[in-house]
Amino acid sequence: MYRLLIVDNEEYVVDGLVDLFGPDKHPDLETAGAYSAAEALNFLMTTPADIVLTDIRMPGMNGLELQKIIEARWPYCKVLFLSGYDDFNYAQEALRHGAVNYILKTEDDEVIEQAVYAAIELAKQDKESQKVLEHARQQVKQALGALQREFLESLIVGNKQAYLSLDKQLAELQLPLHSDKQLFVVIGKVDEWRPGDSHYDRSLLLFAVQNIADEYLSLSMSHYSFIHDRSKIIWLIQSKAEPWMENIQAASTMALTSRFVYGTFECIQSSCSDLLKLSMSFAVCGQPMAWNQLGSYMEQLQLRMRASFKKAQLYIEDGSDRQDSSMQQKYAVQQQIFKQYEHLSYAMEHRNNEEFDRIFELLLQTGDHSAEAGQAVGCLQITSSLYAIFMSYASKLNTTEAENMPQHLTIMMKQMEQGELISWQSQRSMLISFADYLWQQVLPAGEHEENQVVQNINAYLASNLDGDLSLKTMAFAIGHNPSYLSRLYKQKAGKTLSETINELKLEKAKDLLAGSQYRISDVSKAIGFYSEHYFYRFFKKAMNMTPQEYRDKLVAEQP
Repeated sequence: MYRLLIVDNEEYVVDGLVDLFGPDKHPDLETAGAYSAAEALNFLMTTPADIVLTDIRMPGMNGLELQKIIEARWPYCKVLFLSGYDDFNYAQEALRHGAVNYILKTEDDEVIEQAVYAAIELAKQDKESQKVLEHARQQVKQALGALQREFLESLIVGNKQAYLSLDKQLAELQLPLHSDKQLFVVIGKVDEWRPGDSHYDRSLLLFAVQNIADEYLSLSMSHYSFIHDRSKIIWLIQSKAEPWMENIQAASTMALTSRFVYGTFECIQSSCSDLLKLSMSFAVCGQPMAWNQLGSYMEQLQLRMRASFKKAQLYIEDGSDRQDSSMQQKYAVQQQIFKQYEHLSYAMEHRNNEEFDRIFELLLQTGDHSAEAGQAVGCLQITSSLYAIFMSYASKLNTTEAENMPQHLTIMMKQMEQGELISWQSQRSMLISFADYLWQQVLPAGEHEENQVVQNINAYLASNLDGDLSLKTMAFAIGHNPSYLSRLYKQKAGKTLSETINELKLEKAKDLLAGSQYRISDVSKAIGFYSEHYFYRFFKKAMNMTPQEYRDKLVAEQP
């Protein structure tokens, strides 16, 4: 139902047009009349109209002035002018200010009706566009957390594109941080999950840790936190002091700020243990950094966390070794080794045995060189990093498979977790045994689980084509992270989820169109299109013909 308001100072014109657009002939229209621009405005203040058909010359406020007010207050209302004056200047000014038509009163009723219905079609398109935009806004709002996390992770890995218009992007993503202020960074990790916790339980615990931290930080610090790599949380923290004040603060004052952050996370760590029964370790950056230093500081913090198996640790990196050239060189080497860990993990995830063996052997040789040079810490760092990677894949084992782990490997793993110092040769032997065990037991089990997830996705799509197929809803139903589902499906199926959804929708639409008992509107709803307009566009783009043309073609081909 659309609402039409007719405005003219001549009563017989208003009454005649109200009668012309009466409900008998135009059941989809609700028509009202006003005998002045002022009366029209009073009407519009309480009753929205989709179309206003108004005279252009009226005593008091004229039609052009009325149009400007409507355009400012009700921008989606379409204005048509009906005038007794065939004046080009009037028409030009009316159209320049957004009128959709200019009709003479001498025109036939049919011309006026056509003009009104053309305006209704424009109003309809605007409403559909607004629905699409509103839906997009809602989706963006729902996905805001994921967009924020994705943006910050791109900063961490050094994506230069992410640093462009940093202030604008922070504002658009509603991040409570400022591009002109320095940061403190903290990484927290769960040392060990509680026995029996499900994926949902773990997500809930990480959310609870973030809430605890928010209680401690929010009074004196601006901050944002996000979950990283399933068991870690990253905090970006800024002082609430104005930037100009920070610039004149002495180094000693900034040191006090870093100690405040350290002490705060000591309290957070204690609260997590007391309230959640959850052991957490934290690495705190001990000095403020510029945004473009985020990636290098993050790698240093992650290296520090990887270097120990002890639980409930709290480290502070003061960055003092950055001034020493030999330490700088050592850090550069560590960065290269850190990249190898990423490549190794990628090779495991993609079942690339040959690439895994190459990188694994390279890291073992690095450990050999460290052992020959008497650098026990270097050996331990390699062992701890590889152990952490291997354990993340071993967690995919079910209880029965975990109990079948070789005894000598279980003993050595326990020694490592308890912080016992064992020789590099023993560490080396443990890593090789662990790697062999993963390739024989864990990775095949993981691949089976991934195949099952893909099957679950396909089953969900098949039974919900007419419902909500957003990645977030699907992930919640299946019980996995949305990003993980998207990557896994593309890796396993060789195409994106969107491509699969469109293929399934198209096939179902073709099947339903083959049956004459279904109206095209029914077919549209059956595959999740509640606007026939978008269904037509989707179908024509895929088949190069409209749904009706496709149905006619099938009928013509029947013997």
